[in-house]
Amino acid sequence: MRVRWDAVVGCSAMDVLSPRADGVVTGPAEGHTQVRVRLFGALAARSTRPEVRLEIDASATLGHLLAMAGECFGDWLLDHVLDECGRKRRHCRIFVGGHPIEDLQTPLCVTADPSEVEIILLIAPEGG
Repeated sequence: MRVRWDAVVGCSAMDVLSPRADGVVTGPAEGHTQVRVRLFGALAARSTRPEVRLEIDASATLGHLLAMAGECFGDWLLDHVLDECGRKRRHCRIFVGGHPIEDLQTPLCVTADPSEVEIILLIAPEGG
């Protein structure tokens, strides 16, 4: 049986994390961009919300984005994605705009569309 990795999680729950004090959600400020971070597989199963929107600076790196995602989802996310030295774990895959990114120092602006970031942990049969 073949199952697509992105078909194992429903993505109906989403939070936008840039509300003003009065509760109104604002669009991205100049020099900022909105990024949708989606969790898949075991990460999504652990989270109460498999998807969030973050507003990041246009010069942000993947490492900056992961730090923000850790604040939103909780420390457990970073424990699963990063090793003790702060490097991405080998069994974690991160896709930015559909392209796999390994280096956490990669600026998000290098991809054609940095608005989609997908994070998945691979289990042993998948190569994890």
